[in-house]
Amino acid sequence: MTVRLGELLLAEDLITSAQLEEALRVQAANEGYAPLGHILVTQNIITRDQLVSVLERHRRSSKLGDLLLRSRELSAEQLETALAEQRRSGQALGEVLIRLGLVSEERMRKALCRQLHIQFFVLDAIIIDPTLRNFVNEKFAMKHRIVSLARVGNVLVVAMDDPTQTWILDDLQRSTGLKIEMITSNSAQITRALERLYRVDVTPSLDSGTTVDVIGEDADADMYGGSVAHQMDSADEIVRKLLRVAVDRGASDIHLETVSSRLQARFRIDGMLQHFNLGTLGDDLSRQRGEVLSRIKILATLDIAERRRPQDGSFRARVEIDGRVVPMDFRVSVIPSYYGENAVIRILDPRGAPDSLAALKLASPVTERLEQLIRSSAGTILVTGPTGSGKSTSLFAIMKSIYRPELKIVTAEDPIEYVCAQFAQHEVNERVGNTFAAYTRAFLRHDPEVIMLGEIRDPETAELAFRAAQTGHLVVSTLHTNDALGAITRLRDLGVDASVWTSSLLGVLAQRLVREICWNCKEEYAPPTTLLSRTFDIVPRDFRWYRGVGCATCHHTGYRRRVAISELWTPSLDDVLLINQDAPLDTIFASAQKNTYSMATDASSKLREHRTTLEELLRVLPPSALRELRTTLT
Repeated sequence: MTVRLGELLLAEDLITSAQLEEALRVQAANEGYAPLGHILVTQNIITRDQLVSVLERHRRSSKLGDLLLRSRELSAEQLETALAEQRRSGQALGEVLIRLGLVSEERMRKALCRQLHIQFFVLDAIIIDPTLRNFVNEKFAMKHRIVSLARVGNVLVVAMDDPTQTWILDDLQRSTGLKIEMITSNSAQITRALERLYRVDVTPSLDSGTTVDVIGEDADADMYGGSVAHQMDSADEIVRKLLRVAVDRGASDIHLETVSSRLQARFRIDGMLQHFNLGTLGDDLSRQRGEVLSRIKILATLDIAERRRPQDGSFRARVEIDGRVVPMDFRVSVIPSYYGENAVIRILDPRGAPDSLAALKLASPVTERLEQLIRSSAGTILVTGPTGSGKSTSLFAIMKSIYRPELKIVTAEDPIEYVCAQFAQHEVNERVGNTFAAYTRAFLRHDPEVIMLGEIRDPETAELAFRAAQTGHLVVSTLHTNDALGAITRLRDLGVDASVWTSSLLGVLAQRLVREICWNCKEEYAPPTTLLSRTFDIVPRDFRWYRGVGCATCHHTGYRRRVAISELWTPSLDDVLLINQDAPLDTIFASAQKNTYSMATDASSKLREHRTTLEELLRVLPPSALRELRTTLT
């Protein structure tokens, strides 16, 4: 019988049972497959040398193909095709997979990292100390594509393009007298890191493999003369670099703010604004701030001469990422301020579009109940929350889960964030009278089964939406409320007859997005006593708290990606009777809570799973959920 790796490590006293349990939990929660040993090394519980020693002594190793299969990057048929080509060509399996287009370079390298128990880093995000070039000869580094990244005591951290060439580490260890720790990245980033280390005149962390080509540009710098044309060309390149940085870092928005005599750029990542050292790009932004803002206006088909009134527009660009061209939409808002104009560019990245409810990774009880509700042929489902809480993404996931070829689905959105060929999508334009209400009225003449409205924001739209649900349509929309039960007071405020909306309301989903702890730099810690006593009536005992200390993977924030904290209210007959009787709100809420999976319950579950922090929940959750959270962990 094969002994599991965890049991081998326990037997050799390299880990404790608690550490094994936590690593297994992280493995189960991870989006893709990660070997147990890789997780333990990443969490600094054991060293790579200890792991390799155990694996070699017990003849345990993971093959690259098996890892790609287990992480669902490849199908069995694709792997068999690649192995046959490998036998024919004699190339390494990774090279064959990339050449055949079966796996992108980055995904293959991350699988290779799991096989070799090393880490994958985004080198463009790392500032490299130029003095590190003295440790490795430039000719040797260029030949073997090795970048010295950091020295910590007697350890030199290097990035290698081919991490399978372990003999190079022995050479480096002998020549430097230091212990060598290896990581890797993709080839393009290693090339740029080598240039930054040995060609110090190159601006760090700006260039990337991402290219940006604007689709359907009406304006061209050739229409300008002489130096003006040169300035516009320069401004165009600055804007392209700015978009490249934003897309590479996974930003949802770019904020360009005119402050005194300069133009500063900040990027919203995982819901938080972050400032990066842009080097010469930052200088170029300030030096040509007028030309840059004019170029953005031209791209968004705005009036470049108008500087006194707010303007909104959009443009589309082809963005090449990992060899694949992705069309992206960019929404632009420009407003005048004290020092000049400010602009915000919203990045609508279709790669973030979920393909089902399950892809949202909501709490299991919420997902299961929602999947039951969307099978209804008629009724209304509402998604609530403030701006930026992921309502549009949830709507899209619901629509993708509802879709079947025999159904007609029509949408009215402001704006259209994710384009889907299976839906008939329409964008709201109030200037020409295409409002949510106007579209809803028109939809009823187009024989749809499902109607999606981006938002119910006025009494007319609300009345039409619930009337449509009563006449046999499934209507999905959003409301701006703090929690699920807040929909009751909001619909009252909109003046909708209670008997109309209670007869068709299937459920209300409320959500917030909280940042997840970066699993690459997660550590256990003790929150301040004052914070715990202020948050909980009775401070939880023996509860294990975790946080991210910050690393290059998470841009030194301690968080990476976001997860939804959700609640779902499904009205019962008692709830409906109380609402129609115009009972006091306290009575209605007390009854409705019996049929609600609460946000506080979901939040406490995320804390127990060590997926987020108490500080993050206090920042994001509404007051009602925080009050309930005071008693959920005791």
